[in-house]
Amino acid sequence: MLIKRIVCEVDAANTEAFSKAQSQWGALSHVSGFIKQAGGWRKTADGLFTAEIISVWENRAAYDHFMENEHDSIYEENEQKAMILSIEVKLYEEGEPFIHDLLHNSDIRHEPDWTVLKA
Repeated sequence: MLIKRIVCEVDAANTEAFSKAQSQWGALSHVSGFIKQAGGWRKTADGLFTAEIISVWENRAAYDHFMENEHDSIYEENEQKAMILSIEVKLYEEGEPFIHDLLHNSDIRHEPDWTVLKA
C-alpha cells in the first residue's frame, strides 16, 4: 500500500472555502487503485489552520497513474489552490498499523465531508 499525507496551511478567512473544496474530491472513489481518503483540521499556535489529509492507494503504480491523468483536473476544478498558503506532501509505503495511526490521529478534528471511500 501507498499512503499519501498532505499538510496544507490555510488562513482563518479561507477555512470554510478550503473545507468545501476538499469535500469535492469524491471523484477519487472511482479511480482505479484508490482505497480511502480522510482528513481534518489542526489549529496551530500562530493562528493558522493546518489541514491534514491522508489518502491510501493500493500501490505506487495506481497512485502515479492518478497523478498523471486525473489529479490536476479535480484540483483545478475545485479551485482549492487559491486557498492554500503552503502545502507539504509525503508518500509512505507502510502496512496497516501505520495507516490506522494516521487515519485516527486524535490531534485532528476530522471532517466527515472530506472522507472518500472506494466505490
